Amino acid sequence: MSVDKKKKKVRKSLVDDGYDVLQAPSLGQPVRIVIHPQEFGNLYSVKEEIGLGAFAKVYRALHGNTNKEYAIKKIDREKMVWGDRDALQDEVNSLMIVREGPSIVQLYEVYEEDIYCYLVMELCRGGELFDRILEKREFSEKEARDCCRSILNGLEYMHERRVAHRDLKPENLLLTSDVDTTVKLADFGFARRVKQMNGLRTLCGTPGYLAPEILERFPAYDVGCDLWSVGVILYLLLVGYLPFEDEDEDKVFEKTRNGQYDFHPTYWKTVSTEAKTLVTKLLTVNPAKRWSATEALQADWVMRKDGGEKTSLNIDKLKEKVKPEKPAVEGDRVKNLNENFAGYLERTQDKEQQQQRFNKDDKAAKRPTRRFEEDSKSGKPFKEFYTLGDILGEGGYACVYRAVHKRTGDTYAVKDVNTSVLEKSNKSALQDEIAAMKLLRGGPHIIRLFDVFEEPDNTFMIMEEMKGGDLLTRISDKEVYTEREARKTCKILFDAMDYIHKKKIAHRDIKPENVLMVEAEDDTSIKIADFGFAKRVVKPNCLRTLCGTAQYVAPEVLDLQSSGYDQRADMWSVGVVIYILLGGYAPFEGPVQELARAICKADYCFHDKYWSDISDSAKEMIDHLLQINPVVRLSAENALQCKWMTIEDEALMVTDLSAAKEGMKNRAEESGRTHKPVDKFTSLDMSFTSALGTFEEVMSRRGKRTVLDPVTEDSGKIEDSSSGKTFDALYSWGRVIDDGEFWVIHECRHKQSKEIVAVKRVELNDLDPLDAVALQAEIACLKMVIDSPYVVKLKDVFDEPDFTYMILEPLRGGQLIDQIIEKKCYPEAEARLVARKVLLGLEHCHSRRVAIRNITCENLMITEAASSVDVKLSDFSFAKRVLHPNSLVTQCGTEGYVAPEVLEHRPAYDVQCDMWSVGVVLYILLGGYRPFRGDEDDVLRAIRYGEYKFHKRYWKGISDDAKILISRMLTVNPIGRITATAALSSDWFYDESEYSTEEEEEQMTESLKRTTIKK
Repeated sequence: MSVDKKKKKVRKSLVDDGYDVLQAPSLGQPVRIVIHPQEFGNLYSVKEEIGLGAFAKVYRALHGNTNKEYAIKKIDREKMVWGDRDALQDEVNSLMIVREGPSIVQLYEVYEEDIYCYLVMELCRGGELFDRILEKREFSEKEARDCCRSILNGLEYMHERRVAHRDLKPENLLLTSDVDTTVKLADFGFARRVKQMNGLRTLCGTPGYLAPEILERFPAYDVGCDLWSVGVILYLLLVGYLPFEDEDEDKVFEKTRNGQYDFHPTYWKTVSTEAKTLVTKLLTVNPAKRWSATEALQADWVMRKDGGEKTSLNIDKLKEKVKPEKPAVEGDRVKNLNENFAGYLERTQDKEQQQQRFNKDDKAAKRPTRRFEEDSKSGKPFKEFYTLGDILGEGGYACVYRAVHKRTGDTYAVKDVNTSVLEKSNKSALQDEIAAMKLLRGGPHIIRLFDVFEEPDNTFMIMEEMKGGDLLTRISDKEVYTEREARKTCKILFDAMDYIHKKKIAHRDIKPENVLMVEAEDDTSIKIADFGFAKRVVKPNCLRTLCGTAQYVAPEVLDLQSSGYDQRADMWSVGVVIYILLGGYAPFEGPVQELARAICKADYCFHDKYWSDISDSAKEMIDHLLQINPVVRLSAENALQCKWMTIEDEALMVTDLSAAKEGMKNRAEESGRTHKPVDKFTSLDMSFTSALGTFEEVMSRRGKRTVLDPVTEDSGKIEDSSSGKTFDALYSWGRVIDDGEFWVIHECRHKQSKEIVAVKRVELNDLDPLDAVALQAEIACLKMVIDSPYVVKLKDVFDEPDFTYMILEPLRGGQLIDQIIEKKCYPEAEARLVARKVLLGLEHCHSRRVAIRNITCENLMITEAASSVDVKLSDFSFAKRVLHPNSLVTQCGTEGYVAPEVLEHRPAYDVQCDMWSVGVVLYILLGGYRPFRGDEDDVLRAIRYGEYKFHKRYWKGISDDAKILISRMLTVNPIGRITATAALSSDWFYDESEYSTEEEEEQMTESLKRTTIKK
């Protein structure tokens, strides 16, 4: 029996009269096509048009034999290109897989003709959901819940079968009848079965509804993208507008990628907290933390059966956003979306590159930083360079002016201090202020001191102008103020205080009035200001001066019996500020006589009227900040890792802090009526401190100065930074080893011991805040791993006003990359020695939760010129301690070595990123070339998808164990990536035919050294 190639029959009855079911040659397996000897027009009576697409029209039709109504999707295949035909195949395949699921429009038959393809589908007589809403002009939470439940039921069925819809939106939700709100999912034009985890890569969907992971530069996503769209639809159902709406499509993309939306009280005040909670769980940017359909169906709001109050939607706005007038032909939606998003990426590329910290071509990326020249060094007076303008503030000894630089035209704030009338103690305080601000230059969220002119009768301090007013005024002006917004401010405060305290500076007057905004509309421009009481902390509890502002001062500052205090007093003040940010009022209030006693006893509470809706974890954090004993008080670093600070953003969006906002508005107005003196050369008012003790006791405490240990001469001791001497006094300069944008590495000699060291000198004057934080992290991380023999040793650090000096052990053998170039590639036995040392060093770092984030062949240094295998991890410029899982969020590293998880738009990664980089290093060691090559986009795409090969020409002599180890390191999913400890136990390191014991490795190392010397 001959078989017609075009009509290979497979019998199956899909409707009442048994049609022949055949496979479609043009669509391919396993799509089934129903073909009848008669023409399609003889089987169905086509009625009115009910829908329109790029290649298809949808009609209502009657089946001739049964007189049943169906929806017919008529597809013009002549208008389709090959990609569109693939999409049609995916649509039919997906509908066949899920055709028996709940809340899904059913596919019954498919007819294929020469020009047209007909999909016979279930007719949903109720039309589109939003036509119903526009008709009713009101919608309740119960009705929204019914719709949401139907959508989730359909998605649960689809996702269990690994089918993603990828274009959920109101137009694709159809009502089954005119009388109920049961909706069904329709239009599977972008639907696709996901064969492997994150196997979807196509940019498709509708702007405003599609998930942020689809908007990656190189998308890799899964079925969870549909749940984001459900969150958008639910948001729309509840209040009548879209969460990411904007006339500018670029801003829609930006808001979507950042999850930037709010619950505006005007529209959301009648919506239940449970409904808002579900929205936040669905609109979670990280797809790994986003609720699945099954989890959403278990949500309290979805499972409720009671009704809700009628919600009056903004119908006109809803109509504008959901039912725009459709053009006659939509065109290629995927192509248009790709072009629009590509344009958005191009327009935002420069901005993103500034935020990223990638090295390219093995050189540090240059970020545009304004170079400020210190004119005071010229010896000329202040008036030669600046023109004074309006007065911004004034006091008895000082005025702050707006000033314009004559040459550049840039505007600054200038503090003019009349030093001719200052007492000796006040002159000393002024010098402390200047020294502290110089030391803190470049720090995150800290007002910057650019220059200082010290003239006979005046001192001029050139600072950045803060144009946005103070923090309380900004918050009281915000339209939406939630617990999430408050936490953003708290993070900025903690970041700033962490930097200040690690520089051993105590601010001593933290309060809302000293937290200022560079720009009024930029919430990220918050900065700590007014360092008039700032002081360097040379040892614990060395500060004695009674100073600060009454409601914010710490108990130990007021305790006349204490031995002193230090920078930990600032964290009490921060606790008071955060209490105000969340509650709207101060924890300690009342007459001055009672205020001091309340502070010393930590007598405060959280009143239910203002605090009942605020997270328990926020109140716990405040409790830990307002501890009387500074030893147990939270530090800024620990505060950043506390429970409240690590909760997902979405969990804090529901709490509306409108009451707190009103309280802060009143407080800001009262503060604005109070004269703010510029002088900070006075301590706490006697009216306040008199409550602490007798006049003699208070004056005795006020008169005490900072406690310093006398420096004793000891000729047998090698002096270092703790001696109080400067770097230049202890070291002499040698040759330059390397340099960067703001740092230089010199070879130096200790004047007393004659020891040769490597010194990294970092200039602080123009240091970018990102680099300032990175420098602090680099020093902290090197101190944490100082006992590893496989990591460069940090010997000492000198923190001085203009420079930071890092004293390091010298590594004289040069970079590993130079040896690779000379050898072309390492023999496998030698590569094993190098890899073991790298992994041992990395294992030590990771055991202390330190991620290096920039392991490259250029940053692995050889200890001695006589060896090519004795290497150490050396460059910790991007290193960071990871205090809780996946808390790293900075895009940094070196192009070609960086791990795929670091390339995400909003990365959240861990120490395992280093193992990817080691995999690249090992690949280069053995193969002699990089695994990821090409232009920037090619490299990033290959890394994102883990696309590399072991080319036979270069790898045929390399053992399978080595290639297996590299493959386990270059695993895209960091969860499945091998750890340093596991790598050291891999078969490659335990091959009995090679050197494997430490003794044998040492013997081989010595042999290699002798060979190198002979050469």
